[in-house]
Amino acid sequence: MGFISNDRNQIDFLGYSLSDFVPANSKCRYVVKLISELDLSSLYQRYSDQGNDAFEPAMMLAVWFLAYSELVTSTRKIEDLCKRDLHFIYTSANLKPDHTSFSRFRKNNLDLIPNYFVQILGLAKQKGLSDFKEIALDGTRVQAACSQRHSKSAEELDRNLSRIHQQIQEYMKRCDLTDQDEEEPQTLVELQKKIKHLKKLKKTILQRQQQLHQRKKKIKAEHRDKHKINLVEPDALMMNHVNGHQKLPGYNAQVSVDTKTQFIVAHDVVQDRNDLDQFSRQHRQVENNLGCNEARTFIADAGFNSLEQLAYIEDHKINAFIPHPQPENISPDHQPNTSTQFYRDHKKFQRSDFIYNRDNDYYECPAGEKLLGVRKFRTGKWQGKIYQATRCSKCPWQQNCLSQKNKSGLRVIRRDDREVFAEKMHAKMQTAQAKQKVKLRSSTVETVIGNLKQNLGFRRFHLRGVKQVQGEFALMCIAHNINKLYSLLFFFFLLSHFMSKNRMKIFRLCIY
Repeated sequence: MGFISNDRNQIDFLGYSLSDFVPANSKCRYVVKLISELDLSSLYQRYSDQGNDAFEPAMMLAVWFLAYSELVTSTRKIEDLCKRDLHFIYTSANLKPDHTSFSRFRKNNLDLIPNYFVQILGLAKQKGLSDFKEIALDGTRVQAACSQRHSKSAEELDRNLSRIHQQIQEYMKRCDLTDQDEEEPQTLVELQKKIKHLKKLKKTILQRQQQLHQRKKKIKAEHRDKHKINLVEPDALMMNHVNGHQKLPGYNAQVSVDTKTQFIVAHDVVQDRNDLDQFSRQHRQVENNLGCNEARTFIADAGFNSLEQLAYIEDHKINAFIPHPQPENISPDHQPNTSTQFYRDHKKFQRSDFIYNRDNDYYECPAGEKLLGVRKFRTGKWQGKIYQATRCSKCPWQQNCLSQKNKSGLRVIRRDDREVFAEKMHAKMQTAQAKQKVKLRSSTVETVIGNLKQNLGFRRFHLRGVKQVQGEFALMCIAHNINKLYSLLFFFFLLSHFMSKNRMKIFRLCIY
């Protein structure tokens, strides 16, 4: 097998080359140059020596990078642009691949895209565009390629299965009647096709029933009855607030961004509906992509705050800033400056109203009574100690303290062994530096997500399955980084051009 290629600088019969039709500082030229700096050996090794010639892999990859950076994800539209858009004609070397070739190339090589993401990130690091010492994290829900109407609950799957079984029986009876009538052979063929389709659909529903049963074991009991699975794309889970809709099948996309340049330095796509377990995954990816740096700072929102992740931060000595999602559950180490009258008239006691004495291991309530540790507990991933009051019946603030469901008449507090990490992080987040970091995060990583979804139009995946969408999201992140790289380098080009023209003027100004 050889490769179908073309020289962009070759002069044709009329004395022109493809390079004559695009500006020297155009993005398509930059993308082609960027591809030439990548190690594509693993991509070329996938092509056999036998068979028909294939389009040049470097050219195909360059077209896909340019397309995603220009809001184009449709293979048919890319095929059309390669015939009439000069920038795409230059990138494709005027070879005009069809949409099937583009689709096949993306499908077969999606697993290599994360590697190219890391290589491009390495090139940016080599150019010294940033020290990558401050990273902001965030997640966003992206709609899946499948339709919402294909998402079914357990009851809906049972009804569909019963209806399909009944239709198969009816078609089988019609086949028996048609088989005896030799005058309608075409009808028999059509019925057999319908039966084959229904049997295939029945097999799919049986598989989805098993997958749904396994899923329900991992979720809370109150959500099991409403839990749905998608017939077409079972990896996509129903998620809240996706593209302005209350519930749609989708995925949770994660990005880590350098705060100085807004470069995406790590990315992932997961099926979790929240970000509680994502900090450690993103941290490991950032360290792998950029290299370990103990001075690196990580900033995330309250959605990433969980006891497991705070323990991970403490174990790895990470300088992180993550606010607590429920500060009212954090026990202070000193008495809040709140009047007795305010407690009595306006406030229900919260966890933060109880002071924890770490030295003597007890809680103190607003009335001054002690809650002593009575026993240890262990439920799932939670383990710690239960603290209980002894004299709540005569307390004048009993109505403010005990809930109506409390049958013991005593205030009880459960304290996990890892809550010390949450209290330490909460105290850290009260500093002026931490508040500044929180503002910085909202103006960096959230801006990047807004650019991906609004400016580049990546509101919905086009491929199906978690492995496929991970590769597609890597393409989206590469497109963002390419645009950032191009804009930064173009800015430096204009600046150097300005400096060269006005060097003497600037020199004179510096003298005077």
